[in-house]
Amino acid sequence: MGESTASSKPSRSRKPVAATSAKAAASRSRSKKAAVQVDEVDEEDDIAGARDDGEDDDGDDELGAAEGTTLIPETQFERADEAASGKRGGKKAPVKKTSAAMGGRKTAAKEDVAPEQEQEDDFDAEEDVGKGKPSPREKKLQAQLDATKKALADVQLSFKTLSELRHTRAEEAESRLREIADERQQAAANTVQTYKTESDVLRSEISSLQEAAFASPRTKAARANNARIAELEEENTALAARIEELEKEREAREEEFAREADERERRWERKLREEVKAGQEKMRKETAQMKADLDTTRTELTAEVAHSKSLQAKLKTAGPPSSSTSLPSSTTISSSAQQVEKLTDDVNRLTQKLQLNEDLTGFAVHSVKDDPMGLAFTCVLNDCWGQSGGLNFKLVFHIDGTVSYTPDVDSSRDGLLTKLLPSVMQNYMRFEAGLCSEWFCRLFNAVNKQQPRTT
Repeated sequence: MGESTASSKPSRSRKPVAATSAKAAASRSRSKKAAVQVDEVDEEDDIAGARDDGEDDDGDDELGAAEGTTLIPETQFERADEAASGKRGGKKAPVKKTSAAMGGRKTAAKEDVAPEQEQEDDFDAEEDVGKGKPSPREKKLQAQLDATKKALADVQLSFKTLSELRHTRAEEAESRLREIADERQQAAANTVQTYKTESDVLRSEISSLQEAAFASPRTKAARANNARIAELEEENTALAARIEELEKEREAREEEFAREADERERRWERKLREEVKAGQEKMRKETAQMKADLDTTRTELTAEVAHSKSLQAKLKTAGPPSSSTSLPSSTTISSSAQQVEKLTDDVNRLTQKLQLNEDLTGFAVHSVKDDPMGLAFTCVLNDCWGQSGGLNFKLVFHIDGTVSYTPDVDSSRDGLLTKLLPSVMQNYMRFEAGLCSEWFCRLFNAVNKQQPRTT
């Protein structure tokens, strides 16, 4: 590049040194003016940019954070341009803001003002450089190229880092899930297609079979027979279900009837046991009553026999009549017969009185016996209703003027009687002889207490 520049401008290389130095001085003055103008423009831009940045800093930060924008710092190419322009201007370069937009505005202003000056400086420098050496312009371009390559490498490295940061594990998982979903969707589509193919094959087979069936001359009859068979099978199924239902109902009814029969049988057995028990109780009472009547009859018979014997003994002990007053034997016999007849009538009347007393009151004396403790009477008191079966007891009239009462009551045998009699009447008692009437009244009322009749 240096050789072409030198060959294209031979007339300039032959100018005198004074002219060259004058031109260099003029170019330097122009460079200073341009640098001053660039610095003024930079200061104005810095002030305006600072004011704009102060107003929009928060909004830009929020917007950059929201959009995920990454700001890349200034490249070495821009820093080299600023350093070169600062050197040419003879002033220190102004302090750069961190905003990339402000650096862009400054660079654009410098690029607009400095091209002419740089060309003149490069041209002046080329005149001073000899052949075979790189010119300052070439060095500058080489430096700019190196800086650009380095900046490009930095940008590529930053881009690679950002790309790696952007592809997170969540995105990898999402990508994997999408791949799996696509695979499953494809498999499902393949399965559906397979099923469709099989369905089409089956449909074609069914169609061919139907065509073959319809082509037969006996197809209609066969279809009718098949339909009838299907109807009969349905009816058979319904009948079987109905039969099963009826069987279940029959079993349920049989079970119910069996339960009712068992219940009736238990009731009948219970009732029969109660009736048998009642009959046995009644028979026992009747037997006891009959035994009591038999004992009473025997006692009465014994008493009558004893009374007859006593009368006969009295008759025998009566002395024979004296000779003066004696009567003929026929008269004596007739008088004895009259006495016996009279005594018999007395006995009959006494027996009738006793029977009437027993019928009216139910009280009867079975036997009378002389006891060492006193005169003992074995008695029975029957109720007027004929329910209790009679109360057997023993009365003893003691020598001291008292009377003892000993009842014969068994709770297992005389159930109703134990309910009628007070507890004091069911045990041994001893009282004054003058209280016999009161005692008998209470005993009679207790035995003859009316009970409800059972139907």
